[in-house]
Amino acid sequence: MRIIQKLLFTVASLLAFGLSTQSSFAQEADTYPVINRIVPEFSGFRAVSDQYIFGNIQLRPGMNYNPALLDQSIRTLYSTGYFEFVEVRVDKAENETIDVVFELVSKYTIERIRFLGNDSYSDSRLASKAEVESGQPLDEYQVSVGADAIAEYYVEKGFPDVEVDYRIQRDEQTGYAVVNYDIDEGGKVRIAEINFEGNTTFSDKKLRSQLETAEHNWLSWLLGSGKFDEKKFKEDLDILRKFYRDAGFLDSVIEDDKVDISFVEADEIVITIPVVEGQLYFLGDFTVENATVYTSSELLGATRLVSGAPFSPQNVDDAATAIREYYTSNGYLDTSVRAERVPNMETREIDVVFRIRESEKFYVESIKVEGNTKSKARVIVRELALSPGDVFDRTRMEVSQRRLQNTSFFEDVRLNPEPTNVPGRKDLGVTVREGRTGNFTFGAGFGSVESAVIYFEISQGNFDLFNWRSGFQGDGQKFRFRASLGTSSNQIVIAFEEPWLFEQRLAFGVEIYRTESDYNSADYNELRTGFELYLRRRLFELVEARLSYRLELVEIFDVDRDPTATGAVDNGDGSITGDGIADVFQRAEGEDIVSKVGLTFLRDTRETLVFTRKGNRSTLSVEYAGLGGDVNYYKFEGRTAHFIPTFDTLQQSLSIVGRMGSVTPFGQSEIVPFYDRFYLGGPDTLRGFDYREVGPRDPDDSSESVGGNSYSMVSFEYGFRIAEPLGLVVFYDWGFVNENDFDFSMSNYADNWGVGARIMLMGSPLKLDLGIPITSPDGAAGGTQFNFSFGTRF
Repeated sequence: MRIIQKLLFTVASLLAFGLSTQSSFAQEADTYPVINRIVPEFSGFRAVSDQYIFGNIQLRPGMNYNPALLDQSIRTLYSTGYFEFVEVRVDKAENETIDVVFELVSKYTIERIRFLGNDSYSDSRLASKAEVESGQPLDEYQVSVGADAIAEYYVEKGFPDVEVDYRIQRDEQTGYAVVNYDIDEGGKVRIAEINFEGNTTFSDKKLRSQLETAEHNWLSWLLGSGKFDEKKFKEDLDILRKFYRDAGFLDSVIEDDKVDISFVEADEIVITIPVVEGQLYFLGDFTVENATVYTSSELLGATRLVSGAPFSPQNVDDAATAIREYYTSNGYLDTSVRAERVPNMETREIDVVFRIRESEKFYVESIKVEGNTKSKARVIVRELALSPGDVFDRTRMEVSQRRLQNTSFFEDVRLNPEPTNVPGRKDLGVTVREGRTGNFTFGAGFGSVESAVIYFEISQGNFDLFNWRSGFQGDGQKFRFRASLGTSSNQIVIAFEEPWLFEQRLAFGVEIYRTESDYNSADYNELRTGFELYLRRRLFELVEARLSYRLELVEIFDVDRDPTATGAVDNGDGSITGDGIADVFQRAEGEDIVSKVGLTFLRDTRETLVFTRKGNRSTLSVEYAGLGGDVNYYKFEGRTAHFIPTFDTLQQSLSIVGRMGSVTPFGQSEIVPFYDRFYLGGPDTLRGFDYREVGPRDPDDSSESVGGNSYSMVSFEYGFRIAEPLGLVVFYDWGFVNENDFDFSMSNYADNWGVGARIMLMGSPLKLDLGIPITSPDGAAGGTQFNFSFGTRF
């Protein structure tokens, strides 16, 4: 009320000022009197200096009085936030001049903010919700908004009876004010039960699953559920009404004022929702009118309606959309479909008549691209599923829009048919807004395998190798440079890819790398230097093939030799042999050239790449090493990861990961080099064992795995999505590694179980897994393992 009174007073004052100035100075604009002085007058305390006021008004002594500049000055003073009221008085002065007097009421400055009665939440948390800070000019409206925000926060946290009021203590001598928020929390309320009355068709459990409002349970402390929010609850009732209507109960009634909320304890309530289900209505006959291009059976075949099924308004609307899309996917872009319902109250069947207004058939005349300031037009056009002369298929237009969005080149993509002067022709308009495609990242990471790593990376997703004038951007190529330095590994990678070789949907790429690591074993270090060339192409549906050639120099060095170990022999020349370190490592010390060609088939149907709940990712690969070089083998490997959604509550899902492979030496090679054999153990395979712990041992050193020529593993993981960035998992891993190729005997297997967490950090999931061994194979050390790493297991 006080705020309204002040606003009315201000308006009245301004109107009075306008009338007085009109009566006092009825002259033309060019005969306004000269200003003698500008005088600030404060009512009460002074908030700012005269100089500050002069700096924020547009009138000056010696200039002619100007009402427009006066109005602008008043607005400017108000906008500073220091004044509660600004009024202007004009007094006559000597020599037919005037004095302009600014009568000012200063705003108080907030000295401090006090919260009274808040037992559950701290002052700092409530202050962040109120968004009122000490040191700011006092704005009573903002203080009142802060009180509402605090009350809303309490309601969200389960305090439905909270009351928040405010008091302002003003000191007229100092100009400071103290804002007091008086809070009556009213007690935290938990929802003990949600019950329903009158529901005979659906169980209470089924109806509760439709609501976001949930009963309090043992996970409520983590999920924030089990609290009563009146606004959310009313939205839930609307969802429940829609659920009944779409189930065929068109007369169902759920009245807000008949919902009973009763206290069973001081802090627990029971919600009872009465439901009047009414009659169940069914779908009757379907007919199509005004269709000349297609038959009724063709159009009704595009829908999922079944006569005799419960009548669902949503399903009928979806059927009308499906019929329209049947037309628009064949070029009849302007066709409209209206679903008319014809009820029969005696039989409770509702017939549906689809009335169609057909349009002419359209073809693509031309393609117009706008908004591409960096990307070349051909980079956009080649992603389109439509070309000039094609039937204007709206479905293919939507596919084209998704393709452009998936390039990640653009922040916004819009495709629309545009009219032309040619009958039966429309232009395809493509409007894009360029996005940021280059990234420079610098950071540090830590993992249970690679330990501490610092890195930096430069990448460009819309690279142009031959156009330096545009900053090497715009041709859709991919470029990446990454360098990392760690306690257990160092790496440099330069990668380039042309996704449209010879303007065909054929990707060509090259990668040059140098990788040094000592985390594979405690007994040696490994350095790989080389390059890879590859071609990649989509074969059909979601299956793509990748053909690659890799040439690399593999160096094994710093092989551990301990002269005090059992069996060590000093050769007298400074070398030690037979020291208990695996002979395979000693024999491999030095350099090998590996030259190999590979072919990989990939099919990926995952809906999302992280926190995946549905879909499958499978690969089948074969490698042939022996195109020159020092090693000869061929390797087969298959991998699959399948995701099955289970319950929508907590977004639960089951993932099954399976892998199998074999490698066989040939020619002059008697064995496959240990660095290209199979191993298990670590964060991506058997999580209850150390990295590369599971595998055949060398007879001279049973403590170190030397890898095997065949392996298989399977992993089951059940996940819960607790919050947006957090998931919890329970898992079981099983697998084996055998010495000989194509030996899939399961006699010497390893398995483990465990629990883990998935935390989204900077766009990548952090995996934290605690693995507990169940069965340990010969030579493998037991003991619980804690694994942590970034990325996915697939």
